[in-house]
Amino acid sequence: MTSHTSTWVACLTPPGEGAIATLGLYGPDAWGAARQFFRPRKGDLPAAPSYGKFWLGRLGEEMHDEVVLAVKRAGPACCLELHSHGGREVVRYLHELLVAHGLRPCSWQDFLRLTSADALLAAAGAALAEAPTARTAAILLDQYHGAFGRALRTFDAHLERGDVPAARGAAEELARRAPLGRHLTTPWRVVIAGAPNVGKSSLLNALAGYQRSIVAPTPGTTRDLVTVRLAIDGWPVEFVDTAGLRDSAEALEGQGIERARATAATADLCLWVLDASAARIDPEQMTTGVHRVVNKIDLPAAWDLDAVGDAVRVSAQTGAGLADLCARISRWLVPEPPPAGAAVPFTPELCGRVQRLLVSLS
Repeated sequence: MTSHTSTWVACLTPPGEGAIATLGLYGPDAWGAARQFFRPRKGDLPAAPSYGKFWLGRLGEEMHDEVVLAVKRAGPACCLELHSHGGREVVRYLHELLVAHGLRPCSWQDFLRLTSADALLAAAGAALAEAPTARTAAILLDQYHGAFGRALRTFDAHLERGDVPAARGAAEELARRAPLGRHLTTPWRVVIAGAPNVGKSSLLNALAGYQRSIVAPTPGTTRDLVTVRLAIDGWPVEFVDTAGLRDSAEALEGQGIERARATAATADLCLWVLDASAARIDPEQMTTGVHRVVNKIDLPAAWDLDAVGDAVRVSAQTGAGLADLCARISRWLVPEPPPAGAAVPFTPELCGRVQRLLVSLS
């Protein structure tokens, strides 16, 4: 994507039908393609483009609809935009016309990287478009406005002065925010696990606010993974309802149980659900990322609930304790939310870069 000899075309607006669609053209042959196919309503296109100029006209012999051609950047490798009506067939026709002329198709993300002089700004712009919540969008907007770039320049300035402790401190601060940075566009995965009939599916439904999972008193009702994406305190979270973990001789249920174990092992967080009204069944081992949730507190307790004092107590039936559970999930996933304007490594590549910086100073 770094070739200076190719000319690229990309649809810069979302797929689907809309009032307006925008095609971007970039490269040494962009203006040549425009001069060949675009016919202004009045006069002709000049021999060379000028920044800020735009024309109303038609593109292609078969195009009976009018488009606007705008010059976003002049020069040997100019950047143009074509604004047309947003019907699917209009966009397809224009795109195929330009590709047939020799322009190379690319995604809007790659087009942004090609035309941006600042790689970090381009990456932040692409990530910002993928932000699933307003809270993660605000953090990415800070990065788009240069927060992460300024942090890197501060790090470099510490090294130039020979202040290694200050540089290490700056790298450590960025590294602490890397787990958050990896989930600004990709949700955390929270698995709801436990023995059969402890209320896992009911808990998922209560969190979602509608019936996402089938609920039945028969053990083994949930046999496959059931997911739902929610926003918890503004953080994107994908909850996964799993099969009840038990020793089972039935093959199909056994496959669901093994899948549940594998999913829980790789999740960002695991909620182990206990039934307050039945015999207590703990996980085989309590590891980092596994937290107990006591469900059915609206029923008479069958065991001493104080024995798991660190557990969240909820009732999926009445909704009691759900607000506390959501608040705790937020704290478990993001123990230190960044202040406004803070630098956050916002892609896996940048997170890896920060880690390498930290290792280089150890």
